[in-house]
Amino acid sequence: MMSEGLTLPLGWCCTSLEKIATWGSGGTPSRNIERYFQGTIPWIKTGELGSMYIRDATEHITEEALNNSSAKIFPKGSVGIAMYGATIGKLSIWGMDASTNQACAVGVPTEAISNEFLYYFLLAEKQKLIKAGKGGAQPNISQSIVKEWPINLPPFPEQHRIVAKIEELFSELDKGI
Repeated sequence: MMSEGLTLPLGWCCTSLEKIATWGSGGTPSRNIERYFQGTIPWIKTGELGSMYIRDATEHITEEALNNSSAKIFPKGSVGIAMYGATIGKLSIWGMDASTNQACAVGVPTEAISNEFLYYFLLAEKQKLIKAGKGGAQPNISQSIVKEWPINLPPFPEQHRIVAKIEELFSELDKGI
């Protein structure tokens, strides 16, 4: 969480995730109607999240399934995070337009934030988000927790520099440096 009285660098602002992305979640079409799962629209489940970019889904739904459920399509570049269950906190950036199930909160970034910066921010905040989750045996991150989550947002050029530095450091780790 942000510390009170923290002075941010020039051009940065303290805001919330709700103000820098439009959030929503998906839905599951009826499994009783087989044809719903014989379409071409990628339908991402939270178990498929984890790599930075998700470029395919194990299941695809039809337009009819979309129209007869709470499933909706989120555009390429959206950032999805699993809200509960064994996959809580797993996240990915949509590498294509895709729908998802209701266990996933999906943010469509505004022009104020890059999707890569949002991804790395959520990755860094993952344990805090899980800890803030409500629930008994398994915590649940609700969309309201995600939307209200504070973020110190740098200007766009600084976001790109931060992302480039993170990726450079990950690359060095991968090479064993």
